[in-house]
Amino acid sequence: MFSLKHKNAAVLAAVSVLVAACGGGGSDAGTPLVATSTNSSGNTSTNNTSNNASPSTPAKVDAPVIRTQPANAAVLTDATATFSVVATGTGLAYQWKKNGAVIAGATSASYQTPAATYTDNGAQYSVVVTNAGGSSISSAAQLTLKAGPNQQAFEQLILTPSAGSYQLHWNLNPTGAQTSGIHFVTSDFAVLAVSPLTNGPQTNAQSAAHNLTTTLALPTASSPTRVLRNGAVVVVGPTSKVSYLGGDVRVDTLAADGVTVAFSEIRSKYETVALTGTIASTPADFAHFHNAIYSNAGVLDAAATYATGASYIKFEQNNKVDRYNVFDCTTATAGVAVTPCRVNTTLADAMTAGIQSNSDGTTYRLADGAIRTVDGVSIWVAANARPTSATLSATVQYRIYFELNGNVYTGALIKDGTLLGNGSYVSNPSGATLVDRLTFLTYDIRMNKAAHDSIAAAMKI
Repeated sequence: MFSLKHKNAAVLAAVSVLVAACGGGGSDAGTPLVATSTNSSGNTSTNNTSNNASPSTPAKVDAPVIRTQPANAAVLTDATATFSVVATGTGLAYQWKKNGAVIAGATSASYQTPAATYTDNGAQYSVVVTNAGGSSISSAAQLTLKAGPNQQAFEQLILTPSAGSYQLHWNLNPTGAQTSGIHFVTSDFAVLAVSPLTNGPQTNAQSAAHNLTTTLALPTASSPTRVLRNGAVVVVGPTSKVSYLGGDVRVDTLAADGVTVAFSEIRSKYETVALTGTIASTPADFAHFHNAIYSNAGVLDAAATYATGASYIKFEQNNKVDRYNVFDCTTATAGVAVTPCRVNTTLADAMTAGIQSNSDGTTYRLADGAIRTVDGVSIWVAANARPTSATLSATVQYRIYFELNGNVYTGALIKDGTLLGNGSYVSNPSGATLVDRLTFLTYDIRMNKAAHDSIAAAMKI
């Protein structure tokens, strides 16, 4: 063993150098610290450090580059459209805009619109893509509403410059002569000035009745169509509001006030059919729909021909939203003052006692249905549909009784979605009953002016 004072002189020298370099234990904060050491071979090494060393330069981030622009989209009314963008870059963020205005929450590479309405036609959609290096904005993609085949057929007939959509109304004997004041054949038509596709719901009214005969008088006014709506009886007017639902046509028939929706229908399965040749060669669907006009040989000249361009459209209608028709229980009336079945009683009491329906051939009692409340009105609805012999229609209906102002009235319910019947024709003249003799139709028909004028020209009565 040995003491410190006997250490190698070289080691002591190195220690002295280090102490000297440190200035006796303190240093200027701005002076680099130099440490020198000597290894066993006598070589020295030096380590320089400084608190003023420059940090490394961060990597440059490039601004986003849009590789695929959003594409234009064409959709049906009430459908959605999806716009997408493809961009390259790191840390990308997205913000979609509609017509230059920010769309809240639309911050992904793609954007799905809400259900499109006529107000969205022509809207411009773009997206801003950003990151730490900057931003890029896409080109604008346009949303266009397109008409479906049903809507195209509808517009071809009713939209100006077309002369309009015509329909016939009649009450005729299927055979033999007709009696003025009882029997008649009339027509009316409707025209739309602009398309509901891009202009929204359009209101139009049927024209005044036109007499297609020279020997029969125009019919006298009959009891109006009435429905229970918003807790009251309303009379149906001649005005409708047309709008588009998906690829179909929605028709809201308005009450006499021209504002309240009395009932609604969805029209679909449109088919346009040409009318050519003679009256005798008329397509069966068209002839059957107009039954006695075509089946009674005394009404039309079978050898007459259809004018050039004559055609019709055939379509189906489904009820939209439950429809509560209102009938007079006894004496026929006009306006909203329908005749009640029971007075000064409640619906429950009246149905417990039972109410006889002569047209249905049934006495309805409380247990034959159920009471519901609609718009504050208590309505009893039969569990079983009315007989076809009572409705003379393919439309499925349910007898109703309802309480209003202390009285009980009657009517019929056509449920939401029900396929609506539109007339009948005599298919079996030897049938034992009227129902046996008839075939009930589930389609409707409108015709163009050329077809209408051809029938008017062929009229023999």
